[in-house]
Amino acid sequence: MRILRVLIICLCGFANSLVAQQREDFQTWYNGTIGGELFKKIDYSIEPELRTFENSGQLSSFLTEFSLSTKVLKTFDLGGVYRYAIDYEKPEYNKRVNRFGVYAKFKYSTGKFDWAYKGQLQSQYTNYYSSEDGQIPDVGHRHKFSVKYERKKNFVNPSMGIEYYFSLSPAKDVGEWKQRWYVSLEKDFTKRTSGALSYRRQTEYNVAEPEIVNVLYFGIEYKLDKKKKK
Repeated sequence: MRILRVLIICLCGFANSLVAQQREDFQTWYNGTIGGELFKKIDYSIEPELRTFENSGQLSSFLTEFSLSTKVLKTFDLGGVYRYAIDYEKPEYNKRVNRFGVYAKFKYSTGKFDWAYKGQLQSQYTNYYSSEDGQIPDVGHRHKFSVKYERKKNFVNPSMGIEYYFSLSPAKDVGEWKQRWYVSLEKDFTKRTSGALSYRRQTEYNVAEPEIVNVLYFGIEYKLDKKKKK
């Protein structure tokens, strides 16, 4: 636990020292996840999520993400993801967002620590194959590093991580990037059901008016039994 506390303190200090605050908001995200085995060696998950903004006083968006993945090696997964989101921040724009992505995920355990890295390439369209730039999608790549300290006798298991997103297109957004870090407490309620409570902090870089977002995240996950082999 001492090592984990040191890692959290160092990460928080590094993240807060990189940029001066410009605009800041507090948001709340509510997430639910259902996952299981769709076919042999093909897993799936469905994640509906509700987000608020303006100090959690207004509805920001509702989104649903569907993903498929397969285990290539014991420590290596490949997958694809689709997200559909409805944006309520400016109702007059009737904004609908479609995101497509492919990812690779590496997982490794050392003692009581589970380490993970996920890299994803994604393409995002507003109002389906159209955006503020016409037919040009928002393309970028994101990278997430995380570590979880897990012991069966723990009441909760702490985890932490940091994520980066880099924009590739349209041309006006090239060079912009975001950083998001989090600390989380996770709890297994039953063999199939678990929950998470976390604090997340997101910062924008290389933009005219960078926004810093503080997020209180509530998540619950239910895992279905894998199909029995005949």
